[in-house]
Amino acid sequence: MSKTVSTSSTAPPSATLIAGKYQLITMIGRGGMGSVWEGRHTSLGTRVAIKFIEAEYANSAEARARFDNEAKAAATIQSKHAIQIYDHGVTDDGKPYIVMELLTGEPLDKRIERLGRMPLQDVARIFQQVARGLGRAHERGIIHRDLKPENIFLVMTPDDDDEVAKVLDFGIAKIKGVAGQQLSNSTKTGAVLGTPYFMSPEQARGLRDIDHRTDLWSLGVITFKCVTGVLPFDGESLGDLLVKVCTSQIPVPSQVLPGL
Repeated sequence: MSKTVSTSSTAPPSATLIAGKYQLITMIGRGGMGSVWEGRHTSLGTRVAIKFIEAEYANSAEARARFDNEAKAAATIQSKHAIQIYDHGVTDDGKPYIVMELLTGEPLDKRIERLGRMPLQDVARIFQQVARGLGRAHERGIIHRDLKPENIFLVMTPDDDDEVAKVLDFGIAKIKGVAGQQLSNSTKTGAVLGTPYFMSPEQARGLRDIDHRTDLWSLGVITFKCVTGVLPFDGESLGDLLVKVCTSQIPVPSQVLPGL
């Protein structure tokens, strides 16, 4: 990942080998409901990332369902533009985990923060790759529903001669069967899931029956942010923001940044 967090005051979530073969090395980062650790295969020496649910959420049925959903969705896509999943299970002491590829590079939100605005050629290259990963997901009936700059990671290849964009975090993805039958969705009608700034109008309204177009909207909002340095919709409160997303005229980037 892009940075390592000191573990001097943080105990590993499990004292045993993960899946019987991965040793936990150091914590990479921590989010609202989980932590990610660097792991090493005890015989091969290969490095991986291992994600855990935080202890306080480990007994939550909703948290575990999202965790399982993330593993299944990402493993189904099988694209170099989506995070690769190697293993998934529960430790001997009852902690759910996901073993995935260890990424070296920079999340898109950090790049936007560092550059302010990104060159159009770079934006086009990155989002062509993101669109390929999303296209593969949509072909398999998977709708991400939480696309945002933090969930797009720009990975340096092992030879440091190229950069590959990968889509991360399928925790609230909606998965459908090939015939359109819903297989996995813990969302109730009226529930708003996702990050408000990047939500489509139908997602902001909490509608249950959304499709792949909600991801395309989010992709458009992220692209707008990359090329202009600002978000297309903002508000003084969550309610104000969601109303604007649903009712305001869609801004044109060149109106925000003349000459674009």
